Amino acid sequence: MIVDHDNRRVLEVLENREKATVLTYLRQAKLGVLARVEEVTTDMWDAYVNAAREAFGAKVKVTIDRFHVMKNFQECLTQARRELQRQLPEAERAALKGSRWLWVTNPENLTATQRAELTTLQQRFPQLGRLSQQREALRAIFNDPKITTPTQGRQRLTQWMQQATLLGLTSLAKFCRTLTNWMGMITNYFRKRNSNGRTEGFNHGIRTILWRACGMVNFQNFRLRVLHCFGVPTP
Repeated sequence: MIVDHDNRRVLEVLENREKATVLTYLRQAKLGVLARVEEVTTDMWDAYVNAAREAFGAKVKVTIDRFHVMKNFQECLTQARRELQRQLPEAERAALKGSRWLWVTNPENLTATQRAELTTLQQRFPQLGRLSQQREALRAIFNDPKITTPTQGRQRLTQWMQQATLLGLTSLAKFCRTLTNWMGMITNYFRKRNSNGRTEGFNHGIRTILWRACGMVNFQNFRLRVLHCFGVPTP
C-alpha cells in the first residue's frame, strides 16, 4: 500500500510487496503524483527500501518507521524476558505467570493498580526491572523533542545500545545488531519526525473491508474497494 501522508489518502494498492512490483509503480508515479516527494517512510523490508532508492535516488530521504523499530524491539524484549525467566527457580517463574501484559504495555496505558503491580515485580526481579527500564529509555529517545538531527539521534541510540549490552542477553544483542544495520535510515526520523502511523490506520480499515466481505479473492475488486474508501484526500 502506497500512502500520501500530506493529503492523508491511499495512493495505490499493489498486488505484492516484491521489489520489482514496487519499483515499477514508483518509477511511473515519480513522473506524476510523486514528482515532488521528499521523504519515503517504510518498515525494515529490503524490497521497499531498495525500490525507493532506485526510483528516487539520493535526493529523497528514506526513513525507517519508528513504530516498526519499537515493534522489533518488543519482540526481542519478549524473548529476553523469557531468557531471564528460564534462569529463575520454578517458584519464582510461577510468580511471573500472567504478567506479560504488564511488561509490554506502555506505563501510561496501565491502571494505577497495574502500575503498582509492575513496580512490585520490578523490585522483586531486578534483572527484569532493568530490562523494563531499557524499554522505557528507548521510547524516551524517540519521544525527546530536543533531538532534532540524525547525528543527535545516532549518539543517543549508540549510548542506549552500550547500556543494553551490559545486560548480556542474546535477544537484546540481536536487536542492537538490527539497530546498527539500519541506523542511518532509523535516525532520519529525527529530521521531521515522520512515521507510518497513518499507514497502520489505513491497514486497520482495509482489514475491516476484508472482514465485511468475508474475504476477497479478486485482487482488482479489492484494490478498487480500498481506493474508493481511502483514496480521496481528507478535507
